[in-house]
Amino acid sequence: MWHSYFRGIENKYSLRISLKKPLVIRVDGRNITKDRNISLLKKTENSFLDCFEKTIKILSFKYECLCYFGSDEASFIFEEPEKLLDSFSIDKTKDARVNEIVVLFTQEFFNIFNEMYNSAEKVFWHGICFSIEKEKINSYIKCRTLVIKDVMSAYFLKRMMVKNAGRIKIEDRISKSMEFDNYEKIKKEEEGNLYLRGEKIDKNEFLNSKIKVIKEEESDVIEQDFFDITKWDE
Repeated sequence: MWHSYFRGIENKYSLRISLKKPLVIRVDGRNITKDRNISLLKKTENSFLDCFEKTIKILSFKYECLCYFGSDEASFIFEEPEKLLDSFSIDKTKDARVNEIVVLFTQEFFNIFNEMYNSAEKVFWHGICFSIEKEKINSYIKCRTLVIKDVMSAYFLKRMMVKNAGRIKIEDRISKSMEFDNYEKIKKEEEGNLYLRGEKIDKNEFLNSKIKVIKEEESDVIEQDFFDITKWDE
């Protein structure tokens, strides 16, 4: 239900946004889950996951915004969109042009990420921008959590060499994932991560209208050897 609701919101504000409502900019890496040189299960210095989180930390601090992210996507939520438009010198006397906002923000995201990412290949980012009611922010985060779980559970099983993993229903996929010892670690990644003004916070506490900062610890994301994924495209 929420997926259809937010898809309708995204389509409604495909050409303009409201300056009186929170603004969402969602970015996702192009073809990340199919890239054989990138792992969403391993976090080491200057790896994709490491640079992804560092980029989000930098931008959420710079723009004093909320950011929920997981798998290969991140949703930046600006409660005061005028501040973002001011930083980009976008004319607010006219309908704010979504394309201009998306281009400028994704370009900045691209520059920060790829400056840190130690790889011969650049990672490109797609962006989408829309307005949202303030009271719908929690529902939006819950909606994206389901998307992240869907992506990560399929990704995990493919890495465990389970045939046609993407075609398995998500409930059965998660049950299948529990057969692997490594799944206990990836379960945390399926829940996504939340940043507020440059600090990592507890998502469940936030959804209950509380702010609890999470102290930085060593990542316990799976460090899994790379498997042959030539048959991933199903």
